[in-house]
Amino acid sequence: MITPHFRGRTAWHLVPFIACGCLLFFASNQSVRAQSAISSEQEVVVSGEEVPSAYGAPPGFSRSRFSNLTNAYVLPPWAFFFGEIFEGQGFRHEPPDYLFTQEIEMGLPYRFGVAAESKFERFNGAGGAETVSLEARWALADWNKIPLNPTLFAEYKFGVGTIRHEEGPPPPAGEGEEEEGGPPQVPDAYEFRLLLAQDFGERFEWAMNWFFEKENTGDRGREWGFSQSVMTPILLSNERLKVGVEMEYKNFTVKDTRGDPMNSFAIGPTIAWKPTPQTRLDISPLFGCTDDSPVADVFVAFSWLFGTEHAEAEAPVSTRFRYLTKVLRADSDPGKDSEKEMKQVAPPPCPQWYGDNEWNVNLWGTYAFTNTEYNPNLWLVDVVQSTSEGNPVLGTYDHYIGGDHAWGGGGDIKYFFHRYFGLGIEGFALAASKNGFDIFEDPTIPIFTRERINHDHTIGAVLGIFTLRYPIPCTRFAPYAWAGVGAIFGGGERDVLHTQGPPDAFAVHAQTHHFGSETKLLGQFGAGLEFRIARHIGLTSDLSFGVIDGPENNFGMFRSGLNFAF
Repeated sequence: MITPHFRGRTAWHLVPFIACGCLLFFASNQSVRAQSAISSEQEVVVSGEEVPSAYGAPPGFSRSRFSNLTNAYVLPPWAFFFGEIFEGQGFRHEPPDYLFTQEIEMGLPYRFGVAAESKFERFNGAGGAETVSLEARWALADWNKIPLNPTLFAEYKFGVGTIRHEEGPPPPAGEGEEEEGGPPQVPDAYEFRLLLAQDFGERFEWAMNWFFEKENTGDRGREWGFSQSVMTPILLSNERLKVGVEMEYKNFTVKDTRGDPMNSFAIGPTIAWKPTPQTRLDISPLFGCTDDSPVADVFVAFSWLFGTEHAEAEAPVSTRFRYLTKVLRADSDPGKDSEKEMKQVAPPPCPQWYGDNEWNVNLWGTYAFTNTEYNPNLWLVDVVQSTSEGNPVLGTYDHYIGGDHAWGGGGDIKYFFHRYFGLGIEGFALAASKNGFDIFEDPTIPIFTRERINHDHTIGAVLGIFTLRYPIPCTRFAPYAWAGVGAIFGGGERDVLHTQGPPDAFAVHAQTHHFGSETKLLGQFGAGLEFRIARHIGLTSDLSFGVIDGPENNFGMFRSGLNFAF
């Protein structure tokens, strides 16, 4: 028997909560029954869980991302959090920088959570993938068992693009020339955070993150600092609207500036609005307070929480993690209330969305991004000059796909001989493009012809794959992972400039030799999530990496499509 405590609230305050409990009660296909006892007493049992809760935490702390700048606590077991985040930074002496981040997190039992994140950047007319991250977090105890509810967070970031915008201020004129061979690669990095969170007076919610990040290569950038947010609801009905304040401090150094760090501090208002029970929109315009800070740093995030039976609404702050069990007795004393033990009613069996023996036909579109930057196709005179002096041709980075990205599509056929394991075949095609050149120089004639060319080509692959899938009980969701081996063909075209004679661009003999496509061995592995719209139709989204023969050929792929089960 659970005895609620309402801190001086009168009886009419119970009406919206009893109504909410009844709605959840009927939605979960449970029954409300009247019982007749020997004493002719009639009992009506009304019960309901009002909010989604991660180990007793308020709903605002059970969403993975508390605000645009802070994370807090963990998700409920088998809940999923999906977020699309935009960040726009305005600087005093540079063009603005735009960052786009996608993240998905899954709650696990025992207060664990895992997540994946990808980040894209658009700066000064160029853009592309920047990093792909894997994350994990663990809360030390159930909510309010330890003051400030500490949670440990670890993240590893894989650099998958080039550095388009340095975190520090722009270099003085004449010192910012690009390195030979193109811009440097984004280095891998690791990050640790301590997440703290608490609600005060059942009215204010607060979260704070202390973080430390270290790059593994390059300038070995090191960053530490904190971010914190405080919010309060101004529309108590299901906490549809919250307002608050956010701030962030960062101390950044590289290997040559450990004694002279950059200090950035930004602060500003934040607002969180829930257009639907499962979705939320966060907007935070922050303003820099130091010379090293951006003038403005604007965040816009759209998030979606799904996957748990009760992840549908948030109750007012003052009652959001209470459970109501009330028994109304009608006897000789009308209106008399008594609290009795709640009757347990067995729920109906869960529907099965995934079969033990089923064929899956998955059709998807894909975006592929290379591990190295695109070929910028420099001035042809510079190509001749560099090659005649014994240097490699500048700007030729990716050796197989040839560009920094490619669009395409594909499909796979799998047979699950058990709902958790499957074997199949996968194939895909990419519409790729590679910049090139055609040069001929003979100083004895004399003649110097040059032409920029563009190799538009189709890259295809066929693989055998093995898939692991885990359909989450009583949900439509199934995370999956797979690995495969096969062949990739249609890529690897090359333009090689051969020179003879003195190291002089105007006296050397030069001629371009063109090499066609090559077939290579391909290994691929990845992970994703499927959502069954109906028993035989599902939506799939995943991220994978392809390994050919060295870092200059590897590539990643984002895929989304429809899966048909038979």
